[in-house]
Amino acid sequence: MQALALDDLANVHGGSSTDFGRCGPGSSWPWLGNVYTPECAAHDAAVRGAEAKGTPHWLAHLEALPKLPAAVWSYARARVTGH
Repeated sequence: MQALALDDLANVHGGSSTDFGRCGPGSSWPWLGNVYTPECAAHDAAVRGAEAKGTPHWLAHLEALPKLPAAVWSYARARVTGH
């Protein structure tokens, strides 16, 4: 078990960023719109959780890659259906 500082816990839970759960690479691609889905949140949680454990940013994204197809699909679903 590992203790987390409150700032790290906020990062893992998404409390430090309004981009948590937003589909796309943060707010750097504003043309994607503000689509938030549970699948995108799961991908964000996997990345941030790995980073909170000390995993380098690039490796955290690589390890979260299995969650990316569901996140992409959820974005497309939300854009088409509005849900």
